Amino acid sequence: MMASRRAGRVVAAGAGILALGLAVWTAIVESDPVLRLFDGYWMLGGGFAAALLLAPFAWRWPRERALAGVALASLAGAWLPLALLGLRAGVPVAARLRGAIFWSSADVIGLALPVGCTLCWLALQEHQGPGRAT
Repeated sequence: MMASRRAGRVVAAGAGILALGLAVWTAIVESDPVLRLFDGYWMLGGGFAAALLLAPFAWRWPRERALAGVALASLAGAWLPLALLGLRAGVPVAARLRGAIFWSSADVIGLALPVGCTLCWLALQEHQGPGRAT
């Protein structure tokens, strides 16, 4: 049985929303105002900002290139704020990222955010076939 494109887009949107929900929920649960641990919020802000900055350009790209671009932009945008915060504090970047993984479950957010953004992009952008502008 063949599934329709509409059904595929609905499934992709639902899975993307679940993945983004997991990232947001993890950021909320793992933050600690007493210790001033807000790494999840930094990751969400950076990942969403990078994906939104790329979106106007990626909308004109072929679907495969746009999917890869959104995935890489949200992945880099999620981890970049933590690296910059580590450099600003004079902490080695690798140690800062390991600490974020241990204390803030940054590994969950760092994976769920790009997957969610990519699935939502997949649901939004209609496949145009070979005639699409490059």
